[in-house]
Amino acid sequence: MKVVIIGGGFCGATLAKELDNEKNMIVSLIDKNPFFEYNPSAHKCITQPGYQKNIRVNFNHFLKNTIIINESVQEVTPSSILTDNRKIDFDYAVICTGCTYPIFLPKTEHVYTVPRSNEAKEVGKRLKEDVKKVIIVGGGYIGTEIAAELAKKRNDLEVLMVHAHDRLLERGPTSASKHAKRFLQNNGVKFIFNEKIIDHPSEKKYITKGGKEIKADICIWCAGIAVDASFIKDFRADITDKTGRIKVNESLQIINYPQFFAGGDITNILEEKTARKAELHAHLIAENLKRIRDDKLLKQYKKGKSPMIVSLGDNKGIGQFGRFVISGFLAGYGKWLVEWWTLRQFL
Repeated sequence: MKVVIIGGGFCGATLAKELDNEKNMIVSLIDKNPFFEYNPSAHKCITQPGYQKNIRVNFNHFLKNTIIINESVQEVTPSSILTDNRKIDFDYAVICTGCTYPIFLPKTEHVYTVPRSNEAKEVGKRLKEDVKKVIIVGGGYIGTEIAAELAKKRNDLEVLMVHAHDRLLERGPTSASKHAKRFLQNNGVKFIFNEKIIDHPSEKKYITKGGKEIKADICIWCAGIAVDASFIKDFRADITDKTGRIKVNESLQIINYPQFFAGGDITNILEEKTARKAELHAHLIAENLKRIRDDKLLKQYKKGKSPMIVSLGDNKGIGQFGRFVISGFLAGYGKWLVEWWTLRQFL
């Protein structure tokens, strides 16, 4: 049974590890990078570039039997996968290519995103130049963590957050929003709520939807994610929803294509898109591939809420467990513990 995994993020790496020693399976993992990266901590590399080595593990360190293909996928059809240099056949394929972080501005010069540690290091280099003021667009989890990182490590900078909603972390409890705002305010961060940056007409000028002009040296964009399924060819047009996410059934198989599974951010499952959810998808897909091999009924995915922890610098954080919220050193330790435990599984 040939299984091909496309994407080596949380879903793909976890799935490959679970299948690495399975009998009667030939598993291939395709990713342009030779390593797994714990990208929830990528923002730390803005101020600590050496932290990158702490959050990367080479695939060949924990995958001893899996075929690792460090190439980009150009095309996926119902019967084959085409990479930069080869055509790959399969019995079952798993698409877990994650999401992208688009910048919704006509001009993107001096505007950065921080999806991974390499981009974080580039921002860090830029901040060492003649930068005095930074705009962070978006006050969700990523924007809040980056603001806290800069506020604690680069207090020489003026940091302004522009957020489209009336509070930070708007998808969580109000108490979490209050903790985040208080911490950032106490560390010098300023805010503009209920506004969007819609234009960047010149090097240091940004325009809001309400017509306000803001001047800053650089902008870090943390507002919105998207998926890219353009490599999928010759499938029915209705396998994706209006946002481009892949439709899956309760077993995480792609609708009308039982030889394909999908997991992680690229799926259309209505839940918070987190690393933990991607891991849960991987566990279920691994179990279902074993069940297919053993001619057993497939298991179904059960949605549920997972804890969310936002780091506030190195030592503090905000933990959300349903409607229950904790803040301070305990939440910060919890954030570190999740990172340590996740990476430990690949060591």
